[in-house]
Amino acid sequence: MILTEKHKELIERIGVFHEHKGMQPLVGRIIGLLLVHDEGEVSFDEIVEQLGVSKSAVSNALTFLQAKGRCVYSTRPGDRKRYFALKVSDWRSDFEKELENIAEIQKFIDEVLEVRTDKTPEFNCKMKDFSEFLAFFKKEIPVLFERFKRQRA
Repeated sequence: MILTEKHKELIERIGVFHEHKGMQPLVGRIIGLLLVHDEGEVSFDEIVEQLGVSKSAVSNALTFLQAKGRCVYSTRPGDRKRYFALKVSDWRSDFEKELENIAEIQKFIDEVLEVRTDKTPEFNCKMKDFSEFLAFFKKEIPVLFERFKRQRA
């Protein structure tokens, strides 16, 4: 596939987005390439070529993506190449895991509030407000899933 300037710009923006979330820039750029590629899967060599990066950098990024369960590879009979694709089949399960992380954050915030003094009441108030929002959010997510399911029916 020949990438257009629009493809390249989108891949770069996806890379920057993931970089801001704490990932290596190349990890996000690979995700972007896998998202925009017409075939939905890309060989290792094509990733190196399309993104103009070293084989070792691509290898490290793909190892990371596979370890996180974000990417899988397949092979073809008679072809020694590995073809990489995003694992997007169960987005609801992935989202539920993210929500469990939010629940953990709320627990930490509540524990922190228990041990803090009254020395910084404005900070404490903001943290309590954040905790209450996380509790609200956690409670509302199943309602959103249900509304989404009904809307699609």
